[in-house]
Amino acid sequence: MAFVGTYGVSIEGGAHNYVQGSQTINYTTQVIQQEEEKRTVYDEFPEIRRGLIRRLRDFHREDLSMRWNYKLERSDVEFRVEKTISTAEIYGDSSRFTVVAYKGQDAEKAWKKDFQRFSEVTDSTNMQLFGINRSSVPLLLFHGELVPLSHFWERLGFFGRSYVTTLGWRMGCERSQMWMDPQQGTLIRGLEGPGHKPRHYGWLSFRPLQSTVEFLEDDVCLRHLSRRPLIKGFDLDVIAVLHLASVVKREIPPATNRPYVVSSLTSSPIAIGSGVWTDDDCYFDSGVVMPDGRTSRFNLTGREGSFSLRPDPCDDNCAWLSQAWSVYHELGVSSNQDLSQFKLIQPAIWLNGLIEESAVKRQRRLEGPPIYFFLHPFRLFTPLEPGSAVCIHTWSFDENGRTSIPHAYCHYLGLPTKLRVERITCYEHSYSTETYKYIREWQVARGFNPSTTDFTRYMGYPIYKVVPPEPVRFEELTTGGESLRI
Repeated sequence: MAFVGTYGVSIEGGAHNYVQGSQTINYTTQVIQQEEEKRTVYDEFPEIRRGLIRRLRDFHREDLSMRWNYKLERSDVEFRVEKTISTAEIYGDSSRFTVVAYKGQDAEKAWKKDFQRFSEVTDSTNMQLFGINRSSVPLLLFHGELVPLSHFWERLGFFGRSYVTTLGWRMGCERSQMWMDPQQGTLIRGLEGPGHKPRHYGWLSFRPLQSTVEFLEDDVCLRHLSRRPLIKGFDLDVIAVLHLASVVKREIPPATNRPYVVSSLTSSPIAIGSGVWTDDDCYFDSGVVMPDGRTSRFNLTGREGSFSLRPDPCDDNCAWLSQAWSVYHELGVSSNQDLSQFKLIQPAIWLNGLIEESAVKRQRRLEGPPIYFFLHPFRLFTPLEPGSAVCIHTWSFDENGRTSIPHAYCHYLGLPTKLRVERITCYEHSYSTETYKYIREWQVARGFNPSTTDFTRYMGYPIYKVVPPEPVRFEELTTGGESLRI
């Protein structure tokens, strides 16, 4: 006997008559129509009992789940949960898995948030969810024995670190969310893992990036990156990455108003820069360094009011790194020396000026030819105090700055003849010998001779002036029959 068109029905008893030919059979049945249970997203993943899971190694545990508060610029507690991430095996399965256990006041909330994120994964660049457990200590199980970035971070060189950090940005995740899948040999994004707290490493301005682990080897990464066409912006980024990868920075009392490099052994400058200035308020078009390598030129836009200028810290640092080997070559500094002894002293100065906003003076400026603003370098150790006024600039109708606008006519146009020093401090930067050697390798790989300033000129940075060492004078003394030179 069959019931056609039935689904989800159980027969438990009741009164029914079944007639076959001339014979009638009486029996009792009860038909209960059961509603089909509605499937949920949880049914898409197998439920794994805790007793079947054998943990082999715990590699991360946190007692609180934090979330960055962008409005208040601080980390706030999101969930009060004890989260443990482990490598594990499941009874009856030879594969290994990454298991996350949640325990505590907000365990279920934290579990649901992570489940929702990874249950919707549709590609191979993310951790892939295998199974779940919804007990009092809920679990998430992921395919593969995954390794967090922090476990192999220290074994990476500068190019490898830069590459993996850049890849993380391209994948839209923090470094602490990056994992390696050893079986596939790839890097993927996943849960927040152990915090290795590396320094900021910058970015590289091209895509796509390979996610395979072999690209983390410095020699492979160097060859891969150096084959890119000569594009100024790309090389600027590479040097910025190497700067950010190894700089040791500390604030020192104001000692200078231009960047210079000093030997910590002799306390003498070996090279002096002019500084690359930027306009934070966009009152000017982007500045350019004049052929003398010391003067910055800006084009005045139609804006008016108070403007602020300051040296660009990244440009100052990268300008030095791009030409350090040419300075060392000229001074006879060997690559076998401890190059960290050379310190880049970088000033941080804010200069303010005021372009008058009256309708009359605005009209005068608009009716005339284009106006150029030239910022000239200070004398190296000119003392500066916040609030003081300086005159280190000129205005000109000539894009080459050969003829300056007289002060009286500047007042007629509403252009300031003096700038106010808003703030001044200095920073001391040092780089390891290894960093300098990486930069030399990069220049060679890109087809430049590190002993020249060709690479620096290609990138548009100002050239540092090399300061020859002062002659050392010796005095010979005779003491107790021994000859000493001091």
